[in-house]
This record gives sequence, C-alpha cells and structure tokens, in this order.
Amino acid sequence: MSWTRSEPPETAAEPLKSIFARIASHASRGRVSQVWRSVALDPAGLDALFALRVALLDDPAPLTAAQAELIALVVSATNGCGYCVTHHGPHLARALGDEALARAVAMDYREANLVARDRVLLDWAVALTCEPAERKLEDVERVREYGFDDAAIVKATEIAAYYNLINRIVCALGVALEPGLEPWAFGEQR
Repeated sequence: MSWTRSEPPETAAEPLKSIFARIASHASRGRVSQVWRSVALDPAGLDALFALRVALLDDPAPLTAAQAELIALVVSATNGCGYCVTHHGPHLARALGDEALARAVAMDYREANLVARDRVLLDWAVALTCEPAERKLEDVERVREYGFDDAAIVKATEIAAYYNLINRIVCALGVALEPGLEPWAFGEQR
C-alpha cells in the first residue's frame, strides 16, 4: 500500500506482468514488494529502477555483499526510511552472519563493532547522502587510504545514490511495510 494507487501483480497486464515476474524471481520471499508495486503505474520507470538494482546489487564487486548492504542500510537510516531499513537489516544480518551487529549498525554505524575500512566506506556514503555538493578530492583520497580502488569508490557511490533515490520514492509515496514484517529500530546516522 502507498498513498498512490498500487498495481497488484495478480491482475497486472503486459508489460507489467513480465516485469513483476522478473522482480518476484529475484525476491528472497518470491513476492513483489510494496516499493515495486507503488511505482508500477510507470512500467518503464519500474523496469529501469529494478534493472539498476540488479546491476548494482546482484554482484556488487569489487565491494562485498556485506559492504553493499551496509551502504543500503546506513543510507536508508540516514534518510529516515524505515521501510528500507526493515528490508535491508535482515539482508545485512545474513551477509555478516551476525544479526546483533546488523542491528547495531542500524542504530549507529559509528558505534557498531565494524572494521575501520567499512566505517570509512559508510562515512563516504553518509557524506554523499547529507552533503553531496561538498565532496572534495580529499574525501576520495581518504577512502583510497583504506584500500578501496577507484572501481570500488564508483560502486559505493552508485549504491549510495541508488538508495537515496529509492528512499525518496518510498517516503514521498508513503509506501507501507508488507504485512508480517517487523520494523527494525534505527538511528539518525548523522
């Protein structure tokens, strides 16, 4: 459900039916989540958003899956997007093999027991989220100092930008959590 009309996959006609089928085949629960339903009134936009998600996250190399989920979770918490925090918290917990650490990251990544390298990566993602126009060469050099090459910096930037986009869609359209999902607590991250 959202504040705008959502399209249910069960009654979707082509091309939406095929797009929903592709999304469901990627979903961990085999269902089309509310965020995708909420933008289905624009099938071309939905297709592009999902294709970008696949391109960035199905293989986030040179980042690890855990680093990609760290970025998704922390950017979403920074933006106050409870929907995305609730969806990506469990993904991060699985990628880390540690739910307590994932929950600590959701509350405040700076206080969580993360390696310095991942904390610097998240500092980059939060800076891009809060003050994108203020980034300087020195910011990129700091991320490089922690062993991230330019390809990793580009991927981290793309993932942070993608979640800033998705968070704004979710918040602007009032996308509600799916029934049965337990909201994750999160902090401001600023």
